Amino acid sequence: MIKMTIPKNISTVEVYYDGQCGMCCTFHEWINEQQRAYEVKFIPYQSERAELLFPGVMALDPASEMIVRTNDGELFRGAQAWVLCLYSCSSYQKVAVKLGGPLLLPVAIKACNVLAANRHKLSKVFFGKKDKIVAKELHKMPTPKCERGACGYDA
Repeated sequence: MIKMTIPKNISTVEVYYDGQCGMCCTFHEWINEQQRAYEVKFIPYQSERAELLFPGVMALDPASEMIVRTNDGELFRGAQAWVLCLYSCSSYQKVAVKLGGPLLLPVAIKACNVLAANRHKLSKVFFGKKDKIVAKELHKMPTPKCERGACGYDA
């Protein structure tokens, strides 16, 4: 059974993320707009500051998945890092606890793996282009063939 334990005495976390990824930067901006339960410091892993604050962070391969370090030095990666960021938002703590639980954490892990593996492509389409260009790209996607006009549903 996979589950995470959210530390009780968090006062600050450092989030090492891809500062060149539109999706990652949008997540950063969204978190910053929320009322927070504790301080969240976003540090692009590409910056000199990252290695100064966390010597050896590059050895943990932050390019493959986001890394969060708590004020106590505990590390969270990937889905668990995303859950901990969500938990920092006062209004989303209950949701974060559910996502970190045994029922939903495996789903969150799969979703984060898919997003992380495709984040640059997704960023180009959704976060790096104007709305008209995004719409144009979406309209290029093939339309699924549906029987009786109802895709994925039995009539």
